[in-house]
Formats: sequence, C-alpha cells, structure tokens
Amino acid sequence: MKHYQNNGINILLEKMPKTPRMSVSFFFKINKKEKFFGINSLLARLFLQGTKKYSAVELSLAFENECIDITTKAKQDYLKFSLCFLNEDFNRAMDLVKDLILNSTFDDFEKEVFKLKGEIISDLDNPKMKLTDTFVKNLFKNHPYSSTHTKILEDLDKITKNDIIEAHSALFNCFKSIVVVGDYENDEKMIEYFTSNFDFMKSCDETCEIEDIFKLDIEKDEIVKIVKNDASQAQIIQGWLVDSFNSNLSAKIAVLNNVLGSSGLSSRLFVNLRDKQGLAYTVRSQYETLAHSAIFNMYIGTAPINIQKSLNGFKDELQKLADIPLSDEELTGAKENIQGRLKYFTQNNSQINAVDGYNFMMGLGLDYNERFMEEIRQVNQKDIQDMAKMLLSMPKLITIIAPESAMKEV
Repeated sequence: MKHYQNNGINILLEKMPKTPRMSVSFFFKINKKEKFFGINSLLARLFLQGTKKYSAVELSLAFENECIDITTKAKQDYLKFSLCFLNEDFNRAMDLVKDLILNSTFDDFEKEVFKLKGEIISDLDNPKMKLTDTFVKNLFKNHPYSSTHTKILEDLDKITKNDIIEAHSALFNCFKSIVVVGDYENDEKMIEYFTSNFDFMKSCDETCEIEDIFKLDIEKDEIVKIVKNDASQAQIIQGWLVDSFNSNLSAKIAVLNNVLGSSGLSSRLFVNLRDKQGLAYTVRSQYETLAHSAIFNMYIGTAPINIQKSLNGFKDELQKLADIPLSDEELTGAKENIQGRLKYFTQNNSQINAVDGYNFMMGLGLDYNERFMEEIRQVNQKDIQDMAKMLLSMPKLITIIAPESAMKEV
C-alpha cells in the first residue's frame, strides 16, 4: 500500500488487479472527549438515517439496488465509513458516501436514541455482556475508553441533537484518511479524483491527541462481584492494563497471549483448565490494543463451585510460564500461529483496507505488519518468562458474575 498526501488529504492506495469488488474507507480520528458517553455511537448510527437529498428509506434502497455494502462504526479511537462495491459502481458509491458525510440531517435522532436504549438493555440481559461491560468500565474508570453500555445508558437521555451536530463538526478538525483497495486504473487518477471531490477530508496534524487524556493505572488488586442468583454458570474476567502496540513489549505480550489462551484447542488454558481439570465451559485469553493503552485478560465460564479453583488456575498457568521456559516447539508454534492469523485476516480487499487503514490511523506506519512480525520472530523463552512475571507482579482487576452464595469465599 502507498501513502500519498495531496492538498492536505491523506490517500492510501493498494491496486489489486482482477478483483471485482473495491473497498474504500474513510477514517476520522477521535481527538475530542465525548461530552456524554454514547455521542459518537449515536452519530455513527444516524449517518445512515437520511440526508438533505435522501430519506432513510431512499438511502437504504440506493445502497441495496447498487449492491453497495456500507457500515459506519465508532470505536474508541476513530470513526469510519467502510464501503465495498463492484468496481463499475465507484462513482455512485462515492457520491452516496460524500452525501452521508456532509449532509446527514440527524432528523431521526429521537428514534435512534430509543432504539439504541432498547438494544443496550437487551444486550445487558446477557450475563457475559454484563460481565465484560463491568470489567471495562472499572478498568478504565472515568477515562474516555470507559464508554461501555451501562455508561452510555446513563448518559443517553442527556444527549441532544445539537450535541450530535457538534460532534459531527468536530470530525472535520481531526486527522483523517481515505483508504482504497481494489482494481482501479492508476494511482494518479485516483489521487486527482479525491483531491477534486473530497476536499473536506483535509487532515489536521497527525500528532493531535484526545483531549483530557491521562495515564491509566491500577493501583491495587480489585474484585468486582455481580450477583446473579439464577445463573447456572459463573463467569470470570481477570485482566491488567498493559503496554499497547507502540511498546517494545507488544510482540512479547502477543506471543504470551497465544501460548496462554488465544490459540484455541492447543492453548494452555484450554488444555489444562478445560481438558485436564474440567473447570471450564469456555476459557481463553485476549490482548486488545488501543491508542493510549491495552488490555490483557483471561476469561472463563465455569460451574459456580469452581470460582476459586479457576482463579488459582489462572495464577498457576502464569506461574508455570514464569518458572519453566517454553520448549522450542511451543514457541515456534505460537509465532507461526500469529503469522497465520495475520495472513488469514488480510486475504480480501476489505480486510486489507481495514488492517492497513487502522495501522495508518494509529500512526503505526504502512510497514507495521512486517515490522511486528519481525519483532515476533525475535521473541525468545526468557521474554515469555519475563512477561509472565510482570503480570504476576502487577495489580489486576477481577470481575465475577455468579450466584451470591458462590462468591462468599472469593
């Protein structure tokens, strides 16, 4: 993929000959703390609910009739429009998305608030969703990243249509990029097209940071218990705030994560806690990177009687990794698994667009995947031991949802 900056517009292009569908994304970096939690989520939804030119129904029919797939998504660090369409429909797709970005009316504001509220309430009926919500909310206390379902639900009725309009205006004063992957004529014509027709995508300084950011930290171990007396299963998340992709520890944590619980049936948590001890219905680990922080966590679904055994199992598996070096075979397998997953998730035009567009938006560079894999290849047994020791020594957050009687001794 190549990066061009023309007239202040960041344009990323990857020509993929003989592919029938093109993928185009528009990224807007979020650099302003939400006035109320949920504003960006509402904004992303409202973009598809009508413009000055088209009603919501007309928009839906236009995208459907032209076989143009479009999604709008608000994440912690960015908002983006993603489109996938037949090559010959490029101009039509760009006309529609330009209209969405510039001329959305947000007239269905109250209806979308009502719908979002209902969806959140429904989602929080799911114990695992409620567990994750509580975990993230407590891990990122008062930070912009704590915009969970429950936080949004608390703020939804405070949000006005004017707040949405202000958030929309703020998108044009941030770092932005256009990403194109597909079979097009040549780079020069694509650059000329976007320079002539999308001048509102001129970008501010790449280094702009989110307002009111502060260093995230956990000062001591904390346990948050959610009582659900009718639950037949206990669910547990244990996690830490760790370094993100901009750290030299990131590759080491990624390999540790793969060995411990993200590689499916072969991972240590699965083999030792589920297969050998019979503790788990589901068990895994996860390493989630964000612009200003990252989360490493372990999750298990187990019988309520096994809560303490499961927590002990988490600690035991980390202690084994700290005390006993990995075999060459296990270390190599973890690295190959990570490389295979990266290849799997960058097979088609939309996947390449999403991965490279995200890397660029986060300031990682278009060669990040290659650099990251080189860092993965350099990880050794001692690195994994050091990462396990680091986690064992760091304050952690444990969140449990289970019947009250099962949590008395935790």
